[in-house]
Amino acid sequence: MADKKKYGLSSILKSELGDDPLRINELPVRRVPDYMRKKGGIWYWTGALITMAFLYQVITGLILLLYYNAGNPYVSTEFMLTNIPYGALFLTTHLYGAYAMIVLVYVHMFRNYFYGSYKKPRQIQWILGVILLATTIGVGYFGYSMTGDVLAIDATDVGRGIAAALPVIGNPLASIFFGGGTTVSLFEKMLGWHVILAAVVGGLFGLHFYLAETNSMAPSHKESNYKAPAIDEEKPSYKQWNPYNMVFMIQLALFTFGAIILITSIIDALPSVPTLFDPYPQVAPSSPLAAYVPTYPPWFLLFVYKAVDFEMFLPFGEFSALAATVVFAVIPLLYFLGLPFIDSNNDLHPLGRPIITAFGILGIIYMAILSLWGALSPGTQIPVYETAVVLIPPFIVVVGGMLLIGRLYKKGKFEVSSNKLIGSSILFLLLLMFTMYSLTQNFSSFLSTPNGLNLAATFFSGGVTVFAAVGTMKSAQATSKYESTNSKKKSNPVPLSINSAIVISAILAVVAVGIMYAIWGLDPVDIVAEATFGIGLGVILIIGGVILRVYRMAVYNE
Repeated sequence: MADKKKYGLSSILKSELGDDPLRINELPVRRVPDYMRKKGGIWYWTGALITMAFLYQVITGLILLLYYNAGNPYVSTEFMLTNIPYGALFLTTHLYGAYAMIVLVYVHMFRNYFYGSYKKPRQIQWILGVILLATTIGVGYFGYSMTGDVLAIDATDVGRGIAAALPVIGNPLASIFFGGGTTVSLFEKMLGWHVILAAVVGGLFGLHFYLAETNSMAPSHKESNYKAPAIDEEKPSYKQWNPYNMVFMIQLALFTFGAIILITSIIDALPSVPTLFDPYPQVAPSSPLAAYVPTYPPWFLLFVYKAVDFEMFLPFGEFSALAATVVFAVIPLLYFLGLPFIDSNNDLHPLGRPIITAFGILGIIYMAILSLWGALSPGTQIPVYETAVVLIPPFIVVVGGMLLIGRLYKKGKFEVSSNKLIGSSILFLLLLMFTMYSLTQNFSSFLSTPNGLNLAATFFSGGVTVFAAVGTMKSAQATSKYESTNSKKKSNPVPLSINSAIVISAILAVVAVGIMYAIWGLDPVDIVAEATFGIGLGVILIIGGVILRVYRMAVYNE
């Protein structure tokens, strides 16, 4: 037994390489409290999820770059789909990986917005994050336009028109971003800016991560007592980065990669997908069928695209598209950039800054309304009165409601008691039942008659439904927490035993091996077979993440 221990593989490797050959333990990375890695702690790691999605984009993007030809973009894209092994899988998951990254950036930004993470000492970190959002959208726009299909040409035409409308610098700017008028120069610019902006995103990520490490991850509001500056001071009880955080990061990477591949492959396998979300290129611009493809921009720019249709901007003449872009994109961007200086007090509670919270809610509502509007009625001019009917009521309800709730909060009306919790639970539950019925009716009316009034009614009832659902969930959680806090008996979670973890992991590993055996021989250039392979690969990666999760539960009790 002693000889085995002495001459085992692990012992030999340790004797040759040392306990930490990669010097991971020497990395100057902050340790974090355990609650950030436990149930519900995922909200502290939205930035890490973005990083994983970006890493996937870099890997697949470099592979696609080997085969892309800017001189003949549509043909080279089709060639990748039909002739390169796993080309369809790489191309479609790269597209949906970009979608995932954009969604995660929005989630990360709004999470930190409502959390108050733009306040000292994180002002510069927040500003860099907003710039990262704009740059990520830019990368997505240029990447979306590189396929050379009819949608790509439409998207570049709109972008060129907005750029050219800028006074004085418009034409030079349009030439810099969209070339000199030939197809080759256009797609060479598309490719160039896609790569350049991706590199900028990588650089900004590095700086953003450095500031996040320097400023520390924002602790829970319970720890900071809703007051800035919210700094997490390392405590002796904090576990070291390796292996606790490192294993957690690998788990997040497996889940992120697996979700991107699995979701995309399922969509790839569907017989038909709406044009807006179709993972495959549409027809070539020269095809007779091009006239039947709806004119859509990338979905993440639909809210600006729809604003261009508002007749309220017609008085600006040739600058109408530019005016709409300024009002619905540039001004909100400037607002987010200036937020650390607009709201500089030390209150971190969302109800303690009701106007700021209201503007964040309105931003989400307006983006959703305009995006859905643009998807269902692309290119349809919207009269001023209809625009007012859709946009003004949410402003009045949200701002007025938040001011009222904020005033009640400052008067101490939200102090927790058993009666208040029970009453709020019943009230939210009744409201949820009513609003769900109302939402169903309004949505049916909108589908039958898609006008601004029905859209406004649908979103209003939908917003109230979401509010009631969140309120029901939160009040139930608060009631459970209140009862457990005031209960004499405190239950401790039962840890997963090592033996149970081994059995669960072994079963999952056998399933993963079986899936790999089933998909290994599939034709790598057949689109249907590639979709099947992607579904299997996505499931295998997610199983890997689950095994790590089981390992952490058993070994680290997390």
